[in-house]
Amino acid sequence: MTLPVLAIAAKDFEDAARSKLLWGLTLVLLVVTVPSFHSLLHSPFIDGAVDAAEWLPGAFENYVAPLAMIAAYRSVVGERESGSLRVLFGHPVTRRDLVAGKVLGRAALVALVLLITTLGLGIAVVAVYGTLPIALFVVSALYVMAYGAVWAAVTVGVSAAVTSRLQAIAGMLGLFLLFGPFQLWQGIALPLAALALTGSASTASISQIDPTTWPAWYPYVQRLNPIQNFVHSREFVASLGDPSIGYLGELRLQLFGLAVLLAWAFVPLALGYWRFERADLA
Repeated sequence: MTLPVLAIAAKDFEDAARSKLLWGLTLVLLVVTVPSFHSLLHSPFIDGAVDAAEWLPGAFENYVAPLAMIAAYRSVVGERESGSLRVLFGHPVTRRDLVAGKVLGRAALVALVLLITTLGLGIAVVAVYGTLPIALFVVSALYVMAYGAVWAAVTVGVSAAVTSRLQAIAGMLGLFLLFGPFQLWQGIALPLAALALTGSASTASISQIDPTTWPAWYPYVQRLNPIQNFVHSREFVASLGDPSIGYLGELRLQLFGLAVLLAWAFVPLALGYWRFERADLA
């Protein structure tokens, strides 16, 4: 890690904290997650502190991607639009240093917001059950933070690839509409996968909530969606903190899911850097 990368990351994080972005995002995420999670703790779906800690990443399912988008969509393209890149590149800083520093700074910002919110959820577990399984809680918290870093990397990659903030917003919004809670992934990707693998685009016989109806290829296609992947990998990750926790699907599927999340962290970022490196910034 070079000194310019660390300097850019530190300045980026400090600027976000100074602009109240850090505290605003934290407050919003606490408001939207803690009350609903606390209500869930009193429902039949959660049976004790271990079950609550294992379920904890599920509270973030539809919030991490928008959080990262808000925190990072301006990271590179904002500097480009303002003209500050010409000043920055007057110093011994490369385009790679800039992108790497932005990823570190925005990933740290997102991770801190998620950590504070996760601690709030942990307090809710203690308030209801009087205890908290520390090892399992730590694994769940790290998983949530790592997932936040994935979306921060995706967003910085998009920000590096485009020429305006409007394009960055449109690109990230398109990704969230495709992968988020709008069933677009189910309606587009799954029929295409069925057509390619079986010769028929019909998925009428497949029920999302009944694994007995899933053909062998179905859970793998699901894992290509980073948001669904995050949720489906939750139990496997939790089993690393508490081996008594079981998970649905064979080990090969679980490792495939984690590999896909890593790919989402690196491929969009690499493509965005590739375009940024070749862009005319004059």
